[in-house]
Amino acid sequence: MDDGGAACVAECREQPFDVAFAPKTHVFAVGCVDGSIEQWSHTDNSCTRLDRKTGAHGDEAVRSLLYAQGGDVLLSVGADRCVVAMDVATGSVTARLENAHAAPINRLIQLNETVVATGDDDGCVKIWDTRARVVCGEHKPFVDFVSDMKFTGLDTNEIVIASGDGTLGCLSLTANKLVGQCDNLEDELLSCEIVKNGRKVVAGSQEGVLNIFSYGQWEDISDRYPGHPQSVDAIAKVTEDMIVTGSSDGLIRVISVFPNKILGLVGEHSDMPIERLTMSFDKDMLASSSHDKTVKLWKVDWLTEEGAWEDPEEMEDIDAEDDDDSDDDGPSKKRKAKVNSGKKARQQKTESKKKAVQKFFAGMDE
Repeated sequence: MDDGGAACVAECREQPFDVAFAPKTHVFAVGCVDGSIEQWSHTDNSCTRLDRKTGAHGDEAVRSLLYAQGGDVLLSVGADRCVVAMDVATGSVTARLENAHAAPINRLIQLNETVVATGDDDGCVKIWDTRARVVCGEHKPFVDFVSDMKFTGLDTNEIVIASGDGTLGCLSLTANKLVGQCDNLEDELLSCEIVKNGRKVVAGSQEGVLNIFSYGQWEDISDRYPGHPQSVDAIAKVTEDMIVTGSSDGLIRVISVFPNKILGLVGEHSDMPIERLTMSFDKDMLASSSHDKTVKLWKVDWLTEEGAWEDPEEMEDIDAEDDDDSDDDGPSKKRKAKVNSGKKARQQKTESKKKAVQKFFAGMDE
């Protein structure tokens, strides 16, 4: 299998939906479409499946998961409408909330050590006290699925929520109510991230647009960046000024926020859609899950190194030698680009990167 320049590849038994890093160990968990959860250990260049596979959700897809209690417990949700707690060391289920939602649960995020939030396919968001195993808040601001949620932190105590109904909302946990929601953008919102030290929110859409909101001004977008040829299914924050996006064309792009521009690529999953992007706690590794039944780990510490992204006028044409073998001699093949520049980036697999760059620029002309 072509690893696309990844540091290592975990070949899952079934298609992965979500991936979560453990906070204190080099372990990550994968929720799969068949209801299983796989745990893997990793180094900088290898992945090893651990003997901890569990079918905590029967044969229903595990759509979202996270490590809790310092990494000792793994929480997961899925199409079976249950919230499940699993002991990480043994793989055994320690708690299960049956029928936690009326519809399949799509997203799960942690708010503090004992409180989590879940969002389902009907647009309902619930806040849970995991110790008491009770709902402490329930809201239904959307008419379609909750696609993504991001917590602002305990200082503001709010959740930004993206929905497939084409709206983005902000839920105040302090006031226990929705404090803002945008007008329908007539485009499914599939992902979101909070950037610029809480001043901006970026939401990826089905049409490939990055919709940008000024925090607190939820009625309409403040800016938009239509730089993706296909849907933006996943977003992860690198810094307050930089994000990475996962698209249904299989490419992981590096995006600068204000100024809004595509800097280059981290890598690819060939032509298979990317389901989720997750950053490790130390920001050194990025995990991407895809329909190709793999989770790929990418070294991304180089993204913030000085000189990692050169001035466009000084970029080199790294894909020129591939033009002779292409049937498409359009201008997209002639653009100059230097992907993954910088000391560590140059150590990536050159041939894989050339292939990714060709696809990247071809897509921008569509």
